[in-house]
Amino acid sequence: MKSSIIDVPRRHDQEDLFGIKIYQDALIQYIKLTDTPITIALQGEWGSGKTSLMNLLRWNLCDIDNAQFFPIWINTWQYSLMKTPAQAIISILDGIINQIGALNPAHKWEESKKKIGGLFKKIASVGTKVAISTVGVDGEAIDDLFASDNGQSDILQLKEEISKLVEESLKNDSTRTGFTFFIDDLDRIDPPVAVEILELLKNIFDLEHCIFILAIDYDVVIKGLKPKFGELTDKNEREFRSFFDKIIQLPFSMPVANYNIDAFLVDALSKINFFTEEEMKDNAIQESVSELARLSVGTNPRSLKRLTNTLSLISIINTGISKTGAEDIANKYKVINFGLVCMQIAYPYIYNQLAEEPDFKQWNETIAAKLKLRSLTPEEKISLDAAEEFDEEWEKIVFRMCQKETHLSNRVFQVSQMLNKIAEMIKDDNSIGKVIEDTIELSAVTNLKAFDTPKKAYVFNRDINNYKFEGKEYSIKVELVRDVVRRYLKDHPGTTKAMLQAAFPIKKNMETIFMGKDTYTEKQAAGKLNFIKKNATDSDFIETADEPIIICSNWPTTSQGKPAEFTIFLEIVNKQLGYPVTQA
Repeated sequence: MKSSIIDVPRRHDQEDLFGIKIYQDALIQYIKLTDTPITIALQGEWGSGKTSLMNLLRWNLCDIDNAQFFPIWINTWQYSLMKTPAQAIISILDGIINQIGALNPAHKWEESKKKIGGLFKKIASVGTKVAISTVGVDGEAIDDLFASDNGQSDILQLKEEISKLVEESLKNDSTRTGFTFFIDDLDRIDPPVAVEILELLKNIFDLEHCIFILAIDYDVVIKGLKPKFGELTDKNEREFRSFFDKIIQLPFSMPVANYNIDAFLVDALSKINFFTEEEMKDNAIQESVSELARLSVGTNPRSLKRLTNTLSLISIINTGISKTGAEDIANKYKVINFGLVCMQIAYPYIYNQLAEEPDFKQWNETIAAKLKLRSLTPEEKISLDAAEEFDEEWEKIVFRMCQKETHLSNRVFQVSQMLNKIAEMIKDDNSIGKVIEDTIELSAVTNLKAFDTPKKAYVFNRDINNYKFEGKEYSIKVELVRDVVRRYLKDHPGTTKAMLQAAFPIKKNMETIFMGKDTYTEKQAAGKLNFIKKNATDSDFIETADEPIIICSNWPTTSQGKPAEFTIFLEIVNKQLGYPVTQA
């Protein structure tokens, strides 16, 4: 068993759990056959696996026996730490050139280094101008950089010296046909600086035998060019794209949508023992886990690793406090617990609302008013009524919640589908609130929400046993209560609602748990039903001699350490009424 899944790039000798090999092999073949110079951009959001793919490309292109290329690897983030933008640019150039020189000890390296050092001083002085510029990649500063007093550009002189090093290295090793430069973590540094680095690398290393592979997201380029072109609009989009196309000859988008996350999840969840080996062989569990992950954290490897580590910590904590019943609850609702942790990571706002109001199928205008949600327009109501994901009242509340954040509004269908999936797994709508309330406490320790007031004390409902009554086994307590009440009414013909409530003196106000239809109608109109099905049909009511009743869904065994409704119910039916109800 492992307690964590480390968030480091994949090595060449590790298993391909995401199914990326087909893309890796295609890129390798392309690079081996391409003309030079060429620059390839591996595009994808942070954590999408760009560095892992670069590791695999390096191994297959540069490190294996009889490799075709010399490798040069630069982590731009490390080179830029504690440096001004101008210093970072020079540091990166110096790092690249030193690595080339180290591959070519026979060349007059010291002589080249002196020339290169002098050129660096000139570049650095102009680079400082670029760094303090308020317009980003400053055209005037770049012009200064490319034109020296003697008419020959400093950049051309630098290119000539680097070209000598490249050619000499290839002469000394006939098995190599070129250099592959891996430029990593450009999306971790300040976007305008990243753009400056891109432009300088393009102009300096536009050399025969040189292939550049950059790990950068197009969004970073857009941010870096905003000081020059302004905010991205339909009118100036061409300018942004033209700059990118000038630098990059082959854009490659990380195929995260096609990642095989099923294999990764099975492997990772097995390693941390969140699911047992037998559970991981269950196709239904595998399908549910995969669907919940896709609807929330998606296919980003970094998000999936964070999810796995969160689950691991939660499992360890709940095992350590098993006396409170947390471990039993975690085992019974394991897949639902998995889904709620996915929700916590991907949709924290929705998760926090679940923590406050667990019975999400009862979300209504009262919740909307509390959260100050905007009202739906008539057009939105018509559109939502036509969509399966939003045709119920609670789903419309979810839609309105998601309008609070841009990320949520873009993923509103996934949020609705995820909550419906959780409800489907719970099976009984009357139990949703209790199951979510019990289960969500298991993951609260890893929630990033800051509380302004002390969190209310919570005591686990320790009793998650099944019960038997008249040969039938019950896993849902309210179903047992209903059948016992039906048996009592059958044995006592003519029992009115008041007589039934008196026979089961569970609470002072029995109308809250054995509610008459007239009371139900009033509270339904006022939106004040608690733990009672909001849209009950005739089949949900039980007939007494004078008025149908509906039974609430909340049957805890303990509350704040004292016997609660279900414990009192068992005492009445077993000792006073003589109906044997036993644990299964």
